[in-house]
Amino acid sequence: MNHTFRSSEREKLEIIAGLLQQADYRISRIREDGNQYVVTARLVGRATIKGERERIEGIVQHFDVEEWTLHE
Repeated sequence: MNHTFRSSEREKLEIIAGLLQQADYRISRIREDGNQYVVTARLVGRATIKGERERIEGIVQHFDVEEWTLHE
């Protein structure tokens, strides 16, 4: 599963990327796409879809990320 995060605030994505990297996610470089920054994260280990979604939704809500997509 891949997760893509978009935000106009690079700092938010840097914090999220750091947290997810510590939780065994592979993190792409933060890139600029128009007026937003984008980063992708992929879990290295195994997780259930429900557990994965709940974990990431909590992060998205806490940091008020503008856009998040899950690619299964």
